[in-house]
Amino acid sequence: MDQLTTRFSLFIFLVLPFVLSAQDRQIQGQLTDEDGLPLIAANILVVETGNGAVTDFNGKYSIMASEGQTLRFSYVGYQSKDVEIKGQTEINVVLSEGNQLDEIVVTALGRSKRNRGLGYAIDEIKSKDLELAVDDNLLNSLQGKATGVMISGSGGGPGESARIIIRGINSLDPNADNQPLFVVDGVPIDNSTYTVGGGSSRTMSNRVGDLNPDDIESMSILKGGAATALYGVRAANGAVIISTKKGVGGGLKVDLTSSFGFENINKYPETQDKFTQGYNGVYDPNSFWPSWGSTVEEARAQDPSHPEEIYNNYKNGYQQGHKWRHTLAMSGGDDKSTFRLSLSNLDHVGVVPFSNYGNLSARFNGTMQATEKIKLTAGINYVNSGGDRVNADRYNESLTYWAPRRDVLDFEFPDGTMKGYRNDGKRGNNPTYGAKTNKFTDDVDRYIGNFTIQYDVTDWFNIRYQAGLDQYSDFRFLRAPAPTGIEGENVHEDNGLGFVTETRIRNRDINSNLILNFNRQFSEKFNSNFLIGHDLLDQSYNRVTTGGSELAVWDWFSLNNVNPKTLSSSSNLTNKRIVGAFGELLLEYENTYFLTVTGRNDWSSTLPVSNRSFFYPSASLSYVFTEQFEPFNGFLDYGKLRLSYATIGKDTDPYRLSTVYATDDIGAFTRGNTKGAPDLSPEKTTTFEAGFNLEALGGKAGLEFTFYNHLSEDQIVPVPTSLATGFSTFILNAGSIRNRGVEIGLDLNPIITEKALWNIRLNFTSNNNEVIEIIEGVDEIFLGSSYGYSGATASLKLIPGQAYGNLYGTSYARYNAKEGQTPDYSQPILIGDDGFPVRNREQLILGNSQPKWFGSVSTRFAYANFEISALFDTRQGVQKYNQQSNFMAAFGISPFTEDRNETVVFEGVTADGSVNTQSVFKGQGVGPDGESYGAGFYRNVYRGITENFIEDADWVRLRNLTLSYRLPQSVLANIPVSNVRISGVGHNLWLSTPFTGFDPEGNRGNGNADDGFGGFTYPAVRSFTFSINVTF
Repeated sequence: MDQLTTRFSLFIFLVLPFVLSAQDRQIQGQLTDEDGLPLIAANILVVETGNGAVTDFNGKYSIMASEGQTLRFSYVGYQSKDVEIKGQTEINVVLSEGNQLDEIVVTALGRSKRNRGLGYAIDEIKSKDLELAVDDNLLNSLQGKATGVMISGSGGGPGESARIIIRGINSLDPNADNQPLFVVDGVPIDNSTYTVGGGSSRTMSNRVGDLNPDDIESMSILKGGAATALYGVRAANGAVIISTKKGVGGGLKVDLTSSFGFENINKYPETQDKFTQGYNGVYDPNSFWPSWGSTVEEARAQDPSHPEEIYNNYKNGYQQGHKWRHTLAMSGGDDKSTFRLSLSNLDHVGVVPFSNYGNLSARFNGTMQATEKIKLTAGINYVNSGGDRVNADRYNESLTYWAPRRDVLDFEFPDGTMKGYRNDGKRGNNPTYGAKTNKFTDDVDRYIGNFTIQYDVTDWFNIRYQAGLDQYSDFRFLRAPAPTGIEGENVHEDNGLGFVTETRIRNRDINSNLILNFNRQFSEKFNSNFLIGHDLLDQSYNRVTTGGSELAVWDWFSLNNVNPKTLSSSSNLTNKRIVGAFGELLLEYENTYFLTVTGRNDWSSTLPVSNRSFFYPSASLSYVFTEQFEPFNGFLDYGKLRLSYATIGKDTDPYRLSTVYATDDIGAFTRGNTKGAPDLSPEKTTTFEAGFNLEALGGKAGLEFTFYNHLSEDQIVPVPTSLATGFSTFILNAGSIRNRGVEIGLDLNPIITEKALWNIRLNFTSNNNEVIEIIEGVDEIFLGSSYGYSGATASLKLIPGQAYGNLYGTSYARYNAKEGQTPDYSQPILIGDDGFPVRNREQLILGNSQPKWFGSVSTRFAYANFEISALFDTRQGVQKYNQQSNFMAAFGISPFTEDRNETVVFEGVTADGSVNTQSVFKGQGVGPDGESYGAGFYRNVYRGITENFIEDADWVRLRNLTLSYRLPQSVLANIPVSNVRISGVGHNLWLSTPFTGFDPEGNRGNGNADDGFGGFTYPAVRSFTFSINVTF
């Protein structure tokens, strides 16, 4: 009784002053979405006073306000709504989704703003778009959901990395990341993909893949310079702002989500099924050559043990993969504090034998209103991730060499030694055995933490300080056994005499920022906001690698077991610091005109003292013209014009100012191959953006259009130089590149009723880039290459005046061809005196790895408790070098090699211009005409011409198809469960592409030099996932 009296007295004491001064009264109610589901942690603001409240986990709220005042209801990703108080004590509000101008979005520094005030484009992805994510990597869940954003993976391996590029490549440096900054709850985090320690071609993870999609509340993609200016040099490539789920008051809430999925490869290369093992058309079960032998019928006549049909190794060499993910989340709180705790576990077994990945995650978020003016927020995320990473490149290459008359999955003898494909299994490498024994395992322990304190000095001035830590250790263990010593053992050549390599990586980022925020409304028409701030990044990376070979005990994987003479070590230690100061002024007039001006100065430790300080401004303007007039007789509900301009600075990697020395094997020092540049200047990118947002027909149609132009100058690039200088490359400010393009987003809502909703979203992006200049004296910058037999290697090079991503290689010689950068396809192919096409060894442009345009179409239909959604996306006008096809042609595996025994006349002209009439044999050995044709057309000619393997890699796919059902509340009324949802998701269900290899979306890696090279990557997969979510 005394406790109740005390609480009542305290309540009277707190409320009475407000009642006496403003005659406030309590307003309560509930916020829901269009499906009737509660909106948790939504904001309610008294516009006139700035006082606010948030909804609990039932969407309910309570706030004090006076008659005639206005309540503003808002939620990230939804259209805000203003309601004037006219005698009500209960106000229930339904908020609508969409890209309306009054939608609340999360912008730079984690601040929520109304879309109408932004002078730049922004894309917001909500939690419901991520809840049914079926991919290990959070980035892949963004596929097709935003304009200007291209996600590329290196395949479908468990835990495999993904790469995000916003508005094109903007760096000429082959080693530049080009990916945006990632910020989680206000703290920048690392997104590196390290392949050191044997991780190359091992499907390594990028670090954003550590995050659990079930923990994400929303993701904002900031694309232009004006949008990211406050983040400084780290956001020169854009920024992805991630907000995680928080707890709310109102009691304890428990969420349990479990999902199970299985997967198979979605596209295989086709193989010929007519010819078997041997060479020169002769069957030989002991031959190295897998498919240049006789026909299967002829082989069976000689060898009854030969199977009736040969295998397609690329189909047979893979298994069905599967994965489990479980997430348990608990949240709650009261009017003073909230919390959310989540635990998640992922277990994924891949389609390549012996590949797997696991992710164990725990996250805690908490808030506390310590006093009336002080609010504390803290969060910590622990992740343990890693697994067995198969060398997919080597596995697929080895499948090419494997004779298809044998089952590649039959890889071991009873004694555990390797079973090969020739000499009764005693010779030949087995890819499956290699995957089992040549092991690479990574084990990552990561901690991401943040702490924020905000002091509200007045109702118009607050101070916020935030500190963050992102730290992880990554232990990598590469090993292979030595020979067992069993007589006649077939030893895998990649394993040799056995080896062990250990790599230990430690990465640490410390972030600190202080922000002073002023918000003043000078009149009913004029409002302003001003902030100034300071931030600090302190970054450290430390790696140590030690390895040795020749194991004494064949299966003891320890550095103590290697031959001491083979031991070697290497290490790398880098430190970097960036200090920044920034400010922003926002002016708003009549809720119609919005002007935002920013300025930032950075000091970077990676630049020389004279150039390490650099300043860059930005300005953006938003004009909501429908506030002043109604064009088209009220057809438009909303209309906004926007314009922005910004300059962005960019520093470089540590230790590029000096020429460094490295230790060699005998303890001496060796000068490096790269000459440092003590007078480097920061890079500068100038961005211009213009566009509009329209909404019409009562919210049933919306259109977004953006044009952008980005010019990146003073690029810091390693440029080649004469070896006579003693170096192979110099680090210089050496060039510039431009990206310009358009982005179009169309939203349609044909049906909006109480029970039904149908939404259609179309995204379109076209980006054109050009290498503007490279420093005088340098003709080109080499990015990378992909090997092809007999001179068919394809290369990526940067040449002034040409587009980024051009693929260079050899081609067919053309008769009387015009000089130029590309083959003269208008002219006939030149035929040599031997009757075969002639190869042009000059390196010409054969294609481009960057799509001319890409886009998506998504649709969502909801009726009562059912919902179905689908996402189609496409890339068009893109080419890829198919290295796998080059190898398949060289080894007689490609379907087109089935014509190997034909006599043909190649279409073309001879050197004198006359039509070719000479007949030649395409096969090996002696032809029907008695002439010797050696290794045959496909090995002598075809495999050595790059042009044959540059393929159109356009594609259209059904990315996702989702069906979900939510149990009615009437069913749950008498049990302690508030929500049950059952879902099924199909991923990569359909693909249409002319590319002949695996799914062309996969690259051989995630670097700039990997675009355009399919390689022998880990194949993409088609998956089916079933999940259930229960809320208590």
